[in-house]
Amino acid sequence: MNANNLRIAVVPTETYNGIDQNSTGEEILNCDETILYKIHNYCQAQNDEDFDLLHWTFLIDIMTKENLNGNY
Repeated sequence: MNANNLRIAVVPTETYNGIDQNSTGEEILNCDETILYKIHNYCQAQNDEDFDLLHWTFLIDIMTKENLNGNY
């Protein structure tokens, strides 16, 4: 796994977009409401309280389109 390919995907939970904790990486990436952040940018936005919506977050490998949540 290449750290340069990792992104945090932020997806709203209240818009009935069909994304939940069991969604695949491909489903998450194909969702029009998904916003991708480099890891350090997501941490900064979270610290700055830039998110005013309830959302799921997923660790995604954008090259393999794999949802890495829960994979250790």
